[in-house]
Amino acid sequence: MATYTHPGIYIQEVPSTRSIQGASTSTPAFVGVTESGPFLQPTLITSWNAYQRQFGGLAWYAMVSWSVYEFFNEGGTACYVVRAADTANAKAASTGKAPSLVVNAVSPGTWGNVLNLMISNGSATDPTVTPAPTTPVFNVSILVDASVIGTASAPVKTTMPNQLLQEYVLQNNLSPQTFNSKSYYVLEQFNGFTANSMTNAAGQPSALAAKLNSNSMFVRVPTNATASATPAARPPNSGPTPFTGGTAPNIDFYTATNLLAKVQELSLLSVPDIVTATDKSGKPSLEQQGTLINSGLLFCETMRSLFYVIDPPFGLDVQGILSFKSGQGTAPSGNPNALNSDFGAIYYPWVYIYNPIAGANVPIPPSGPVLGRYAYTDTNVGVYKSPAGVNDGALMTAVLLDQSLTDADQDLLNPEGINAIRNFINYGNVIWGARTLALNTEWTYISVRRLFIYVEQSLKQSLQWVVFEPNDQQLWSSVTRDISAFLTTLWQQGGLFGATAAEAFFVTCDASNNPLETRMLGQLYIDIGLAAVYPAEFVIIRMTQKTNAPDSGG
Repeated sequence: MATYTHPGIYIQEVPSTRSIQGASTSTPAFVGVTESGPFLQPTLITSWNAYQRQFGGLAWYAMVSWSVYEFFNEGGTACYVVRAADTANAKAASTGKAPSLVVNAVSPGTWGNVLNLMISNGSATDPTVTPAPTTPVFNVSILVDASVIGTASAPVKTTMPNQLLQEYVLQNNLSPQTFNSKSYYVLEQFNGFTANSMTNAAGQPSALAAKLNSNSMFVRVPTNATASATPAARPPNSGPTPFTGGTAPNIDFYTATNLLAKVQELSLLSVPDIVTATDKSGKPSLEQQGTLINSGLLFCETMRSLFYVIDPPFGLDVQGILSFKSGQGTAPSGNPNALNSDFGAIYYPWVYIYNPIAGANVPIPPSGPVLGRYAYTDTNVGVYKSPAGVNDGALMTAVLLDQSLTDADQDLLNPEGINAIRNFINYGNVIWGARTLALNTEWTYISVRRLFIYVEQSLKQSLQWVVFEPNDQQLWSSVTRDISAFLTTLWQQGGLFGATAAEAFFVTCDASNNPLETRMLGQLYIDIGLAAVYPAEFVIIRMTQKTNAPDSGG
């Protein structure tokens, strides 16, 4: 207490009401494989350009790049990226054409072993001259053997890596071409190189490397540490030369995900590269994918501040995704681990986006664009609004869906908590589901679960000042006042149901729930009840036939 020793005016600053600050709701973490960047370091990314500077470009079979790209395209503003380590130290497939030209697959894995590199003349030569002379200008093409793909009418049923490449070829209507009496699909072609395109300063990419590395989603040309000889030698013409040496990685998702426990302000989780998970023999495994997904769900349940947006395995039909979710499959081709949690939601099917650099449609897991719509909805409405429907759930950059779903399909998916992505006339591709994976009906809806996460984390972060304060009526009154003010604002915004604030929530912090026994233990109890707003998932329009009865009015 202040001491007053002489007559006069004394000024005291009295602490004002402490406000509850809303926690972040739309900052996701993307965990998985990237082209480059630091391992096991959660990094804040605020734009696609920032991602490219830190982790490289769009890379085939490295799903984090596509997910982050679409997150920003669909309305996201900030996210964290964690590059998971590969404990197997897998090698990317390479043509091994050193020292003339070395080209590697963009990411590790056996998928790159089906690629081929071809060097060809950049202009026509006299067909009567044998052997055909090389021209000063040459082209670089990336191909895949047609026998791996098949045709549109008879595609080859293969494992995940080749199946994804097969879908890319078929959906983009690529036509097979014959080289050396064998059929290939040209995935990418880069034209107009000369011998000088291969020269480089020490530690700098050559013109050829710079063009391929910034435009290709399948390959990368390593940068020479030393300056190349001048003039450089133009690579000789060659038929398709296969990539070799790609080995199966073993991505440590557990360690990378657990790092998020140290990152504040996170609210959402995506681990898109789980769709490429394999068993110990390197074969794609739905059992392994289910195990990893359940690990992520357990992490979110433990943290209680994260909500997991899950990607389904690629290429599953409706019965396949139902079996995967419910755990009815048999390992390793099926998933025996059921998915059940109110801290996660799964979306189906995969979507295709347009890659403007390649001028082609690319299949990607749905979590990236879906999380973009989460962020968009949170910003424009609030966390209490389901990120679904023809407005907030519109996937503006999705050009195609891997599976075309009908009402009958969704009759099966919706009760199982599998959120459909569907195409509607006049609206395009939209998120048409808003359910968690919970069996408990109390947490059926994503908006309800995320609303409670938001309130819980907001109170946890803003009530730290209460710790070690005297546990008396004055503290109880202050806490009740601050929380009531926060919840009143939330109710006024439409986040709680009720005609009045009293109907929307209650806050109890007094002697009734803080008796002497608990106070002696140093415990303060605050009881809060919220009336959540549920989404209008089923809109029933009741109609009846009006008869032309005579008007009985006077």
